Amino acid sequence: MARPTLFEYPPTRSNRAKWALEELGVSYDKYLVSFPSGEQSSPEYRKVHPLGKVPAYGLNGEIIFESIAIVMKLLDDHPEAGLAPSPTSPKRGLYYQWCVFAGSEMDHNLFDVMKHTMHLPNEVRNSEISERGKARLEECSRVISAALDQQDFLLGDSFSGADIAIGYCLNWMAYTGLLKDHPRLVEYYALLEMRPAFERVFTPIKT
Repeated sequence: MARPTLFEYPPTRSNRAKWALEELGVSYDKYLVSFPSGEQSSPEYRKVHPLGKVPAYGLNGEIIFESIAIVMKLLDDHPEAGLAPSPTSPKRGLYYQWCVFAGSEMDHNLFDVMKHTMHLPNEVRNSEISERGKARLEECSRVISAALDQQDFLLGDSFSGADIAIGYCLNWMAYTGLLKDHPRLVEYYALLEMRPAFERVFTPIKT
């Protein structure tokens, strides 16, 4: 059987897909896209990801992109791992909710905050963009904290792909310094950090 390939450039959202692969114990090949050399803009790589981004995931001639889509496909391809509720489970909708929430409500705001407080030169940073992103993330953090009231993980007592999707965002929040203001999320994130698969993927960040 062919081995899948993860096209990556850590610590980008390719780490979200890699975390899922590591949780599943899937053997896979890693292709490091050379962003410093501009490989992402090459015609060859645009055949892998038409926008020149990471991650992308290839198996048996099929390539998909979007980190959360990769996570969800992987977990559906390996139901024996129990990391996604079955399609008939009452928790399936909640699983979809949190996976989509991570991508639609959090990722772009985290990107804006990171760019305009850390990565862009001071003269082109826009405080209105970063403050708007921080305010939205504050709302998101309250929503997630409330969902974790009296339970360890987003779907209850068991770790799932929803925790991978949201947990990646919390790693990003830790990097930008926003996580420390949310005690329940700090506790939850500490639980995720203890997972061996997490440790194999992420560089520790002091929260």
